[in-house]
Amino acid sequence: MSLLTLIFSKDRPLQLHATLASFALHCAEAAGTPVVVLYHASSEAFSRAYGQLREDFFGRLQITWVEERSFRRDLLASLQESPTASRWRRVLDRLRLRSRPLRSEHLLFLVDDNIFVRPFSLRLIVEMLDQQPSAVGFSLRVGRNTTTCYSMRCAQPLPDFQPVVGGLRFRWVGETGDFGYPIEVSSSVYRLADLIGLLRTLPYTNPNRLEQVLSSSSSLFALSKPDLLCFEQSVAFCAPINKVQTVFDNRAGELTAYSAEELNCRFLDGMRVNVAALDGFVPMAAHQEISLPLIPFVDS
Repeated sequence: MSLLTLIFSKDRPLQLHATLASFALHCAEAAGTPVVVLYHASSEAFSRAYGQLREDFFGRLQITWVEERSFRRDLLASLQESPTASRWRRVLDRLRLRSRPLRSEHLLFLVDDNIFVRPFSLRLIVEMLDQQPSAVGFSLRVGRNTTTCYSMRCAQPLPDFQPVVGGLRFRWVGETGDFGYPIEVSSSVYRLADLIGLLRTLPYTNPNRLEQVLSSSSSLFALSKPDLLCFEQSVAFCAPINKVQTVFDNRAGELTAYSAEELNCRFLDGMRVNVAALDGFVPMAAHQEISLPLIPFVDS
């Protein structure tokens, strides 16, 4: 299996801890899967918390921590092999417009309010994508249980699911809500070869703009890859309990106790999300606000 997990994070160390901890708890291949965390800290307090988070996961997962300098450049660098050692060879490669080889064949996008709630296998997901060439990707956040679209504040009809080995296939073309939104950055697996051309040419400066331009390009796959794969029951969801960006006015919780600053203070005070308490949780949507089960951190 050749797969890279890429996680975007801004000012959410406590929530990112839950993403990583639940990934480690539920993903069968977590320990052997390379993870890149591309993060931004807007203050010294957030930076200190990310430093603590790195210590929390030292030796537990194969994480490369990349502090954001230029989002688009940092993202592309994370997906490609390191440049050759020779300075002149690098210059020659640029003059010839040669792109560096990709680090993996598949890419799992995650964001820092993702939480995994039941066991899953990335190897199985990759095998399903290999067996279903008409599928543009595999969504971990939808299933028969996701009957509501949080962002649109409405019920969403289930598509015509077709059973396949390992899960379900459905046609995303013509669907509404989350089932008609095939390319997103919060818990879906894609063939990197399908997306790398878009990632290298489209304009974006942050995760929200990235998702916008990728989603706007989904029609390019309508004829060749009109299907999407998922499990019977979603294994992940986003908990939009706060908002840390001003690019889009996305729906999110507004409790003062769950503000990024307040949760960062709780994190620095030693509190963490008890992801085991969410084991088996069945979300009714790809995004669902929840009460965070916080407990004192115990280093295992």
